[in-house]
Amino acid sequence: MFKKTCLTLAVAISGLSMQSAWAQDAYCPRVEGFYSTWDHPAGGQLDVQDLATDKLTHIIVAFAYPNADGTLNTLEADRYIDDIVAHAHANNTGVMISVGGAGVDFLSMDEQARTNLVKNLVAYAELHKLDGIDVDWEDWSTYNQPNPVESGYLLDLVKDLRAALPAHLEVSVDVQAGGWSGINFHPDLDEHADYIRFMAYDYTGGWGGSPKNHHAAWSYIHDGLVNPAQWSQSMITKYDVRKTSLGIPFYNKSFPDGVSGPVMTYTARDIVETFVDGLGVDYNAGFYELDNYLHFWETPELVRTKSQFVADNGYPGIFIWELHQDARGENKLLDAIGEVLPKCQPCAESWQAYPSVYHTGDVVSFAGKNWHVNGGPLHGVAPMTEGHAHRYSELGACQNYVAAQ
Repeated sequence: MFKKTCLTLAVAISGLSMQSAWAQDAYCPRVEGFYSTWDHPAGGQLDVQDLATDKLTHIIVAFAYPNADGTLNTLEADRYIDDIVAHAHANNTGVMISVGGAGVDFLSMDEQARTNLVKNLVAYAELHKLDGIDVDWEDWSTYNQPNPVESGYLLDLVKDLRAALPAHLEVSVDVQAGGWSGINFHPDLDEHADYIRFMAYDYTGGWGGSPKNHHAAWSYIHDGLVNPAQWSQSMITKYDVRKTSLGIPFYNKSFPDGVSGPVMTYTARDIVETFVDGLGVDYNAGFYELDNYLHFWETPELVRTKSQFVADNGYPGIFIWELHQDARGENKLLDAIGEVLPKCQPCAESWQAYPSVYHTGDVVSFAGKNWHVNGGPLHGVAPMTEGHAHRYSELGACQNYVAAQ
């Protein structure tokens, strides 16, 4: 069942590390950020034009809300979706709409309503020139046990979406961490979804028996990825590594220490403003005790560790919940991610054989990389052609993250 094993074993047998394998094949990571429309402009103050398209490969707008009959409530998203698409597409960044969200029930609808939902989602994606649809189901009726009925409904929805959408538009699914809810997700989701987004956070919280620790600590994630146990039913190893993105939270949880009180939530921006700038705490400490509360947070060092693991082990990239929550100015967690997972440049026009002719100074894409023509005119001579290597200079890996409309 653990689909990661085959990839790991193949690499071990070949004697190649992932690092050396990617030296031969261009690697263009995905760095995706959810953008909650309810935080703009209230609270978050992250304007569309401030979205870091130099680091983000995709922006996922949250949410479109399904109605019981399969129609969509998109009033929140409609206010910003076209501005986001225009800004993102101009900067080689794809845009998706996420349907659902925590506490939103859309699996119990009947078959006709699901058919309507698929039709309406496809129409919305095409109307707003989106690059795909993300499915976020987080409202299981049972926990800590398999739920074949609802997991089957979710699989059917993803399967129907994939069949209805044009091939160039993506379908993704958000999968929760751990056995409490993760055990419910169907193991075949990755056979129909283009990407599985693994929500590797909320391992701790306000329920009885929860440890007082960072809710997305590296030990939880690493153990689930490398040494999967029965409780880690939704860990990335359940799905094809090459399709699975690792989630990184830009929010944090604080626990009362020996006193009664609620578990509190702080964004990365709160942590920087209150502890790093306000009290001079080292951001990479990841912990501080204040006013009978134990404060834990995601650090730049930790997101680099997670990003490096992704880069070294064949995962397509990472995603972030949620962009408004990052710090402003210095100490941005997104900047730390970008240091490890830099965004590729857009691809130039693909190299074409004769009768195409290329001249000195032209740039073409070939084998996932951009190339500068050093000596022309050239016709029928591709980059890396034996005896003609000097005619091109490699400019680095490239990818067009925006779907061909």
